[in-house]
Amino acid sequence: MRTRKRGQWKWFVWTSIGVLSIIMFVPTSQAEQIVDFTDYFYATVTPLSTSPEFTVFQSEVKGIVQNSSGNKMFDNLTSYCLRMGKVVAGKMSYTTYTRFTDPEGDFFITEATAEDVPAGVFEGTWKFVHGTGKWKGIRGGGSGKTLFMTRGKQQINPTTFQGYLRMTGTFELPK
Repeated sequence: MRTRKRGQWKWFVWTSIGVLSIIMFVPTSQAEQIVDFTDYFYATVTPLSTSPEFTVFQSEVKGIVQNSSGNKMFDNLTSYCLRMGKVVAGKMSYTTYTRFTDPEGDFFITEATAEDVPAGVFEGTWKFVHGTGKWKGIRGGGSGKTLFMTRGKQQINPTTFQGYLRMTGTFELPK
């Protein structure tokens, strides 16, 4: 009788250790993945105030994303951004919120910020702040930098810009 209880006890201990190990080592999210894509955009800029000492502006930006890293999740997204910024003494700061929408209609939103970068340089950090559908629960972030930008011709519209922005970083999605 005593041997049977000892066998049950061992079975209980080993089963408990096995279950605990599974709980501890099963990931609750997918592995961290690479973000590396280029957003080709068209922007309109509306100044609130312009002077050599202090400029405040808002931008509305629309674009399309093409992937640069081989992770096809980000191919063919459309982007729509709203940016508020200021330039003081030649240094620019801004905050941008961007909605990236996939062909199925699911989207994620990023928040990008830059503090005291030289005026005309769009380089900063970004993070995921919201997602829907397959993007629900997305986390991560990285850095972004405008690699090329040109201003509209004086005759067409001097407050328009075209260019492309490279975004790199990492992301995770819950299972």
